[in-house]
Amino acid sequence: MLQQCIQSLIYDLEKIEKYFELAKAGHAFNFVMDVQPFTEKVDHHITLLNQYKDEITSLPLMNEKKYDLCIAHLRDISVSCFFSKTSKKVFIDQYKAVKHEVNYIKRMTVS
Repeated sequence: MLQQCIQSLIYDLEKIEKYFELAKAGHAFNFVMDVQPFTEKVDHHITLLNQYKDEITSLPLMNEKKYDLCIAHLRDISVSCFFSKTSKKVFIDQYKAVKHEVNYIKRMTVS
């Protein structure tokens, strides 16, 4: 089940990257039709992942502070990816950090 949560988050990250590129290219998103449903889906995936927080934070190179920061960044980029005025540097830094942590969790929890 944890692997399914991780796969969902990896898929979410791929969508976040695409939405960010579209926003930077000038595409305007509708909050009710695009942003809200997507962020609710990401929040649902985070809720599912939180069931495994103890297991994840007990991994080597992972702790509660890093986990909480990863989740905070994920929540932030799941919204900011839709807006053209989002700072590219800040977005990319947060995106890379989340992607790195999610891939680390995936590698360390392979059954």
